[in-house]
Amino acid sequence: MFIETHLGGGAVMLRKRPATRNVGIDLDPDVIAMWRRRDDVAVELFHGDAATYLADNPPPSTALVFADPPYWPGSRRRARCYACDYDEADHHRLLAVLAGLDCAVMITGYPNEAYAEALAGWHVTDYPNCTQTGLVAERAWTNYPPPVVLHDYDHVGMDFREREALRRRRRSHVRKLQRAPALERNAIFADLADAFPDELKLAVERFEQ
Repeated sequence: MFIETHLGGGAVMLRKRPATRNVGIDLDPDVIAMWRRRDDVAVELFHGDAATYLADNPPPSTALVFADPPYWPGSRRRARCYACDYDEADHHRLLAVLAGLDCAVMITGYPNEAYAEALAGWHVTDYPNCTQTGLVAERAWTNYPPPVVLHDYDHVGMDFREREALRRRRRSHVRKLQRAPALERNAIFADLADAFPDELKLAVERFEQ
């Protein structure tokens, strides 16, 4: 189950692989109306406040909640950027609900002291992002360690150049294995299983799901 708490244009929802259930929440009625006109993505839509929805409908432990709320007021370059904005009290309420969930949670935003205090002990990943005001540093907070085995590797990399370089290396490795004789290829697979048993097991389980 995947829940996106501030759906907006659905940058994550539209690019990730489908989950067994996809839930999108947004306080802006225009956003919900826009998504209801789509027929290419199966998303359960809820118009309302994300903190209220999550408090009333606690997700199962197997779910992933992705929250990209309005930026913390003091961290923005522009005072107001959203049709349905958050004040500091809204942020604190959302953070309290997210921190109390029993499932995996990812929160994104600009680094700020309020989030650092509320999410103390969470894992932090910084990454560059290009916005209308230029290149900025954003942060992702997760209540789980960043995984080394993913269900989708198409977006691995900090920017387009890094992602393309990784794709080229991956294709090169695959082509070399495809050209190798079957016995040699299987010997390499055996070596990989010996060197990375846990990661290979997780990768195989991904395809069995």
